[in-house]
Amino acid sequence: MSSDALSYKQPKGLYLLFFTELWERFGFYTLQALLILYMVHQLKYSDSHANYVYAAFSALLYLTPTIGGYIADRYMGFQQAIIVGGILLALGYVFTAMPGQHLFYFGLAILVCANGLFKPNVSSIVGTLYEENDARRDGGFTLFYMGINIGSLVPPLIAGGVVAMLGWHAGFGMAAIGMVVGMITFFLGKKSLGHHGTMPESSPLRSKSGFIGFYLIFALAIIATIIISDIALNYPHTTSNIVEIGAVIIFAVVLYFLSKEKKAQRNKMIASLILIAISIGFWALYNQTFTSLTLFADRNMVPHLGNIPLDAEAMQFFNPLFIIALSPMLSRLWISMARKNKTFSIPAKFSYGVLLMSLGFLLLGIGGSYFAHNGLNSPWWLIISYLLQTIGELLLSPIGLAMITVLSPKRLVGMMMGIWFFAQAAAFALGGDMANLAAVPKGASVTQSLALYTHAFWLFGWLSIGLTVVSFLLVPLLKRMIGSAPVRIES
Repeated sequence: MSSDALSYKQPKGLYLLFFTELWERFGFYTLQALLILYMVHQLKYSDSHANYVYAAFSALLYLTPTIGGYIADRYMGFQQAIIVGGILLALGYVFTAMPGQHLFYFGLAILVCANGLFKPNVSSIVGTLYEENDARRDGGFTLFYMGINIGSLVPPLIAGGVVAMLGWHAGFGMAAIGMVVGMITFFLGKKSLGHHGTMPESSPLRSKSGFIGFYLIFALAIIATIIISDIALNYPHTTSNIVEIGAVIIFAVVLYFLSKEKKAQRNKMIASLILIAISIGFWALYNQTFTSLTLFADRNMVPHLGNIPLDAEAMQFFNPLFIIALSPMLSRLWISMARKNKTFSIPAKFSYGVLLMSLGFLLLGIGGSYFAHNGLNSPWWLIISYLLQTIGELLLSPIGLAMITVLSPKRLVGMMMGIWFFAQAAAFALGGDMANLAAVPKGASVTQSLALYTHAFWLFGWLSIGLTVVSFLLVPLLKRMIGSAPVRIES
């Protein structure tokens, strides 16, 4: 083999992380496919309460990674954090598989804590496998991203069948099995990582005097996080409100600190905050996939596509499928446009992403209003809506984090990353409020539920059209505020 071929061969550790993340996503997307349906059908929650529990759980999931990433980066290293987080994830899935509301909530609370330790640190190790100018880096992250999507592709296809044959708790048990396989994979292949992701040289834990004290505090912090998350899940509406209010307060505080920056840098970061605010609206609508759209598929969708059975859980298959299919196409499109000097700016990409989200919901409104038969819609309406939403996601999501790193000074990148993740949490909280606009009362007929969903889809569509108009109107201003920063980041 030539030296050139060797130089482009990916590190062995990448394949370990690929499969570890694949199995983690398998477990998580099994949970995602079942969660809202389990609460409505098995726990007999109203749509409204189930939406709030889902929103609170998902918001909390986005709050813990910043803390978990800091702990790994400063103290214990990425590998140790992944091991602790992975074990806790498997344990959390086991508890969700047990009967009873309290154990179910306790399992979700463990998952909130575990996600903070696991999720940010697998990606962080991938970054350490490459030197700064390593030509393999982009290809490596592309392979890693593929693992994420393969892991999320399979569960929707089988979760509904497992539940139908063996019961709800077998479905959640499948998530636990996936996570156990992921951790066995990580343990068996950990040597391939070498020193990457081990305890940092500057860690206070390398001194014996701080070792015991840290892990005692660490264990107590895990217990406290689980207890607080458990309490928060028992008051989901209040939790969602706190996250939403917190997002407003944090934005205000950041604006105050930005007032002390020089004008050019201040303008770039204010532009970032405006785009983050727009993304909250986008993600609140996008997250209907796991709440109102899943319940719509369960109640008002023809349960087959031709001769192929198609349950509500299986509808979550299409988003990762479209991501895998469309990502290479869009990547080539951006390259082609860049060669012709016609690349979209970041604000323009955000605006087109919101527009496609709008069209997805308006399409569902049209299907429910004019093409339903006996209260049921063809799955094609939802599939095409997901296609539009996924293209919107690919216009907005891949550039979000890159935008933060480009427009923020190095000393404030960490703070702005934290705001990005907090904005995601706020979007989940807001998404619960929006899902309740489509809440169907118990005992409603198929035609009544269709009428409620159709009304909500029209409302979501027109609300997002309003956000689209605002977003496009802001494009010239935001481009001026961003100025000459190299922000043409490709998906």
